[in-house]
Amino acid sequence: MTTVDTSYWCERVQTCFSMFLENPHTLQHLLLFGPPGSGKTTSAGWLVDRIWGNRKSLMCISMNAADERSLESIRQKVFPFLSVDWRTEEETAPRFLILDECETLTEAAQLSLQTILNTDPRQICVILICNSQSRIHPKLRQRLLKIRYDPPNRFQESNTLFTAITRGDLRLIERKKDTDERIWKYIHSHPSQWKKLIRESNMDYQMILSELLLLGDMFEILDTDLVEKINMIYPFITDTTYLYTQTENQLIDLIRVFKDKIEKKCHVEKAK
Repeated sequence: MTTVDTSYWCERVQTCFSMFLENPHTLQHLLLFGPPGSGKTTSAGWLVDRIWGNRKSLMCISMNAADERSLESIRQKVFPFLSVDWRTEEETAPRFLILDECETLTEAAQLSLQTILNTDPRQICVILICNSQSRIHPKLRQRLLKIRYDPPNRFQESNTLFTAITRGDLRLIERKKDTDERIWKYIHSHPSQWKKLIRESNMDYQMILSELLLLGDMFEILDTDLVEKINMIYPFITDTTYLYTQTENQLIDLIRVFKDKIEKKCHVEKAK
């Protein structure tokens, strides 16, 4: 069984998943959302591993929706799994369907999951994973137990915490150009332009924060100070209508800190 360090999961996640493990009948269809590196995918895999052990390959299907985001992929891979149950009469824990980066699924593919959500979660537990719940179709969101993940509450000296960021929606060709353009502006724009950048962006605040995390990982500038600032701001950006002015100012300050650290690092590199 894989060993997972759960200490960096926020208390909310630790409490929920401990309850699910001790009492699998309490499981609901889940929507796990939060920033990259916060433990969403790891915690889902950890739960299946703990419940099913070496039988997990029979009891769980896991897909990265960024790579297989069409309705046809759902039909070809998910529905055959649902039709065959390998559990014995003594085994009462649910089987699992895990869809990572599910915000990248097409609308048709997302809506096709409604049929699966009609299944009792004690039989088939659906776990959708994403960075921003705003990209999940409302018809799905209202039927899922939503668990918000905070940024990691520890800083790893090796700076590996965010190196595995996948950000499937950033890999989409039609969005990559916009992302690259915003990242360029984070670095090169004058601070007076940041408010306009935030307000004109088609992305929500969670996306902006994810892009800043990618930027920090790219330049290897993530440190305790930045992680603490991210921890402070993230709870306020899950609802972009809450404390709008204060949240906006916090994001602008975060961009400023990133820009300062990037410039400092560049000066050091040039001096070498």
